[in-house]
Amino acid sequence: MNRLILPLGIVLILVGGLASLFASQQATLPTWTAIAGVLLVAYFLVANWRMVARRSTFYGFNALLMSLATIAILAVVYLIAENRDKSWDLTATGRYTLDPQTASILDGLDKPVKILVFASTELRQSPNFSQMTDLLDEYKKRSDLLSYELLDPSKDYERAIKYTADLNPLGQITVIAEMEGEGTGVESGAETKGFREKAAGTGQEDISNAIKKVTHRETVTAYFIVGHQEKELDDEAAGGLSILKSFLADENIEASPLRLNAIAEIPDGADIIAAVGPQEDLTDTELEGLRQFVLRGGGLFMALDSGDLENTALRLRDFGFEIGNDLLIGMEVGAQSVDDLIRGRMTATPSQRVQITTFNTDHEISKDLGNSRVQVLTARSVDKIPAPPEGVTVTPLLQSDSGNVMDTDIPNSWADKHPEELQGGQGMPVKEMFDPKVDRHGPVPILTVAEVNLEDHPEGKPEPDAGVTKGKIVVVGDSDFISNAGMQIRGGISRGHLDLSLNCFNWLAGQVDLITIRKTEVDNTSITLTQDQRNRLQKLFVWVVPALIGLLGAAIVFYRRWMYV
Repeated sequence: MNRLILPLGIVLILVGGLASLFASQQATLPTWTAIAGVLLVAYFLVANWRMVARRSTFYGFNALLMSLATIAILAVVYLIAENRDKSWDLTATGRYTLDPQTASILDGLDKPVKILVFASTELRQSPNFSQMTDLLDEYKKRSDLLSYELLDPSKDYERAIKYTADLNPLGQITVIAEMEGEGTGVESGAETKGFREKAAGTGQEDISNAIKKVTHRETVTAYFIVGHQEKELDDEAAGGLSILKSFLADENIEASPLRLNAIAEIPDGADIIAAVGPQEDLTDTELEGLRQFVLRGGGLFMALDSGDLENTALRLRDFGFEIGNDLLIGMEVGAQSVDDLIRGRMTATPSQRVQITTFNTDHEISKDLGNSRVQVLTARSVDKIPAPPEGVTVTPLLQSDSGNVMDTDIPNSWADKHPEELQGGQGMPVKEMFDPKVDRHGPVPILTVAEVNLEDHPEGKPEPDAGVTKGKIVVVGDSDFISNAGMQIRGGISRGHLDLSLNCFNWLAGQVDLITIRKTEVDNTSITLTQDQRNRLQKLFVWVVPALIGLLGAAIVFYRRWMYV
């Protein structure tokens, strides 16, 4: 009977430990079972102390103590790791890796920011909620100035009432970024909503943009010129700019139409002037007004479709631009049928709709656009002159494809110098369309920027005290990519077109750190665990597994002792 006490005690400890993994947190039977096992083992040790004290047993206990010491060391390492968390993102898409833009925003925080998450108990069981809180944990690790709080609208009534105007309908999680300290809460009976921003969703892009907006409250003012048959801001048709206007508002860029008067006076407080798709040439007075605006540190955006804009092209040479009076052509290579595809019979067709795949990775606007898709329609070339003016740096950012089609003499893209001859010429042989004597072989630049150092430019008017030392210009040879039709793709928003557009405007506004944060597609390889399941795993790996190792060592010691006594 005495010999059965030790095995019985070990069995009770094992049963109690394993049962605790599957029982609820309120269940006490597994705990008392394990305690009974510990008491039986202790009784056996006391009752058989002489046997335990023998030399052979002593050596066995030394091995057991070393095992227990190892377990203790692992426990200490675990506790240290709990306070000094370090993780590695091994997901295929880097779901838990912060985007460079997000990291830049968090690193630049100089005031505390709190993220408020309103979610009911039911919503907290969803995979989406778990992914979001994991992401917010990564935010906290990155910056000590960021914290987040989980709230239940059905229980936190006072907080819910305070934020009721921002809360999503029931069944949807609401995420709000709020600047802590001065400027938050309610002052003089009026709510200061200027320091609070509701996230558009629960993804990294949405939350980071909300943090960005709440910490960068200065509004940028942009005016879009009208009067030359340009694309209009409030036009919701395919050729309008209503989608762009909506996304600019999300970037704290207020866009308004502007009709230049007889003296081309630029309104005070203007940060950006844009001319998108003018069909008529701007006058000398208007172009001189824009020129002086840039020399005072303003930002100028011009999207010029293919066509005769001789005066505008001439005056832009003052800032180092070479605006081509041409039409960009790209070759579309493919098979006309499945049989042709199988037999390798490919055809090449010239098109005025051209895919842009080459981006300058050294510039803030285009450095993160490498995987983006940008398509232009009836575009012209926009290059730099060989010798830009003093104090002006000109940089091409986007180019069409280089090389030839399937080892022929026909280029993948070119700038045609006689676009008028192409009208209705779809049946024209490609060799007759491309004239190597006058046409420009690809790559053809279609978006170029200029940075004017006002302190070095002979006519620059810098204001160092106000932080204005540079003027900026973006000229792109196409306006269709920025229109409503260009912004939409298969019922959604074209990320390439949207990112390029917003990057240009943020760069012109001097907000390089606010360049649009791109959404990362998530994979479907995660395992979602409830809190109860997490507790069970913690018991298994922190307590049960080490206990099993220790008990196994003890069993081996006593078994060998009984066999050779």
